[in-house]
Amino acid sequence: MTTQLRLRTRRALAVLALTAFGACGTFDVTNPNQPTLDDLVSNPTKLKLAVAATGILATARGDIQGHIWRLGSMGREGINLSGNNQPDYAEPYFGPIASGGSFGGTQWAGRYQNLRSITVYLNAVEKAPDLSAAERAASRAFGKTLAALAFLYVVETRAQLGAPIDVNRPVTDAPPPFVSEDSVYGHILTLLNDAQSDLGAGGGTFPFRLPPGYSGFDTPATFSQFNRALAAKANVLRATAGCGAPCFTSALSALSGSFLVLNASQFRLGVYFDFSTAAGDAGNGLSEPLDGATFFAVPRLLTDAQAQVDGITRDQRVLDKIALGTLDPPQSINGVDIPGTYKFTTFFVNGQPTPNASIPVIRNEELILLRAEANLALGNVSAALDDINFIRVHSGNLSPTPLTTSSATSDILAELLYNRTYSLLWEQGTRWTDARRYGLLATINPEVENGRVPSVMPVPKTECDARGLGDACTPLTQ
Repeated sequence: MTTQLRLRTRRALAVLALTAFGACGTFDVTNPNQPTLDDLVSNPTKLKLAVAATGILATARGDIQGHIWRLGSMGREGINLSGNNQPDYAEPYFGPIASGGSFGGTQWAGRYQNLRSITVYLNAVEKAPDLSAAERAASRAFGKTLAALAFLYVVETRAQLGAPIDVNRPVTDAPPPFVSEDSVYGHILTLLNDAQSDLGAGGGTFPFRLPPGYSGFDTPATFSQFNRALAAKANVLRATAGCGAPCFTSALSALSGSFLVLNASQFRLGVYFDFSTAAGDAGNGLSEPLDGATFFAVPRLLTDAQAQVDGITRDQRVLDKIALGTLDPPQSINGVDIPGTYKFTTFFVNGQPTPNASIPVIRNEELILLRAEANLALGNVSAALDDINFIRVHSGNLSPTPLTTSSATSDILAELLYNRTYSLLWEQGTRWTDARRYGLLATINPEVENGRVPSVMPVPKTECDARGLGDACTPLTQ
């Protein structure tokens, strides 16, 4: 973190304490004292820590909408055609992405602000006199799991550029050094595994309430399933960043302790970020009506979708997540017309847009596909095909793939990535991250003449300048 950011985060918990109740109003946590950061550090109590936990959860969701549409635009899932966001759709389509701009300079500060708040929270947990040993363990597990999630979002966007992980240092110290991509994943898994150990000693309840998005995963025992789901994902991502078979094996082990269930009615099972129109809360701006003028789906997603069992109708996931819009705004970038015809319905509820729509952190359908990916990489091809076909048939209404255990691994991988794209469309930028992980960015059609698909989001310029690294901090590999 830059010095400026680290100084700002000294006040983070005080701000969060004031805003968290609107942001996650369903917590029903009172805050009569509105504790400052200094008060939390010097005089922590169960109530003050509950307020801080609420703030951590509220901030965790803060960048998720930008994460989805920014990564989604780099992977040509969609595009932001809002008239006042020219750099936000020109850069990911034409490049290069500026490290100091409104596109590439984002998806960083908010995560590190939350990491700083979590660090303060974890330090305070150890000193609160009214926490039992079990409550202390459960609180540590919560904080470390949320820290791992924040780091996961950071490394997904910056990949080979790495990131700082030493956030537990005085704000007056020099900025922490960058470590490699593999080291970031290693740190994430250390946090998750430590948290898993603490959850085993965490008793029956947390000393605070979790929001509705954690329903079914709101006790230490059930929260551990969420923790293992994140560990499985981190292991798969680390595996394709160089770790290989050992991490794929660890992913399968983590999945065995997660909430994965091979049940088509449970594809949506998982943990979610909540949104609402309650006073002081934030709505889901990605749930835009069909006549909205901001977010649009790339038409090629429809033409590239496979046919259902009738041989005519497109993949059901496309029909569920994309619809013909009623507005076609004329937009031109660098003299190139950008289509604005199709709209996302990913976050519609009962067929209607709503700012109350939740956004998944991780859900069961993704876990099934993570298991398929790990098994394919480890040579368990029959098991991988079984999971791929389960998703094809029950999520896409497609026939089972004609691929067999004798098919080329590259063909089965292409089928797997196809299903990851359409199952997770406009939920987390999956198409772009998968293409980068497997060296397949060139297979994404840039959609515009002289367009470029970026390979990485840059490290914000302020971070580079704080370390005196200049352009060496973010090489132009885009």
